[in-house]
Amino acid sequence: MRFLALFLLIPLFEVVVFIQVGGQIGALWTILLTLATAVTGVTLVKTQGIRTFTAAKAQLAQGETPAMAVVEGILLLLAGVMLMIPGFISDAMGALMLLPFARRALAGTVLEKIFIARANQAQPGQKGHTIEGQFRRDD
Repeated sequence: MRFLALFLLIPLFEVVVFIQVGGQIGALWTILLTLATAVTGVTLVKTQGIRTFTAAKAQLAQGETPAMAVVEGILLLLAGVMLMIPGFISDAMGALMLLPFARRALAGTVLEKIFIARANQAQPGQKGHTIEGQFRRDD
């Protein structure tokens, strides 16, 4: 139900803001501003996406799991989509996700809330207790 409400309300708010901005600066400038945010967004997503890919590749080369870089890459993709959607609210949300500090904070929250929570649910028998010991394989 919430998704349906968001699906209907967000475009409505986008249209209201679009009309308000168009009334203030004119229709031509509003359209040019919308096109400029789309082009700028695509360019920024491309450059930051390459940086994120390079960071993930470096983490893999060091034997680390690039979870944060992967989530940041997904957020960059989402930011690009938001910037390409015509409207100022979606542009603001997309631009916010392009800011590295905001994207890292959001990626950390996503990792913590979704991935780590699901990993804990996947192991119902273990409640966070670690058993110390040694392992030896006898073949």
